Amino acid sequence: MSVSTIDPKQLKKIRVQLGITQSELAKAAGVSQSLIAKLESGLVDPSFSTMKSISEALRSHIRMEGKKARDVMSSPVIPIQTNVTVSESINLMKKNNISQVPVYSGTKLVGSISENQIVTLLSGVEDTRALLSKSVSTVVQPSFPVVSVDTPIEALFSLFKFVPAVLVASGEKVEGIITKIDMLSAEVH
Repeated sequence: MSVSTIDPKQLKKIRVQLGITQSELAKAAGVSQSLIAKLESGLVDPSFSTMKSISEALRSHIRMEGKKARDVMSSPVIPIQTNVTVSESINLMKKNNISQVPVYSGTKLVGSISENQIVTLLSGVEDTRALLSKSVSTVVQPSFPVVSVDTPIEALFSLFKFVPAVLVASGEKVEGIITKIDMLSAEVH
């Protein structure tokens, strides 16, 4: 099974939530314990292959049989409106310690915006202030996929190869959001 890689900044949080020592994770991932310590401290920038190995090792410690989307979603969902500026969306993400948000026009879901997208946009322009003052409506990306609260967790892993988040709905109402960190943090006793 292909595994999405986790954000290195989230490594320690996930490892601790799963009750895995640095040594256990290092052994399972085929890396050194000192590398895990350096990654968790932000002292090294890992390669994709290293993070893939670590992500796969973490995934092997997660047992999700029987879990549904409602069991791992974060709630409430923190949305933004299309008329919010890119700068305001960055502040909202920072304040709430999130990396992506759904975008609404009134009560209608119209798209999404993520920190990765904003970084990419900022790296491609000379006048960053002009971009930051634009409304989100000018940079909005397609909406996150929406799944039912009863969707089995196993069915969601393949989605995370393509999207940073999945919205969870009961009928027409969005009840929660699932991100990669939520997927990796979900553990059944």
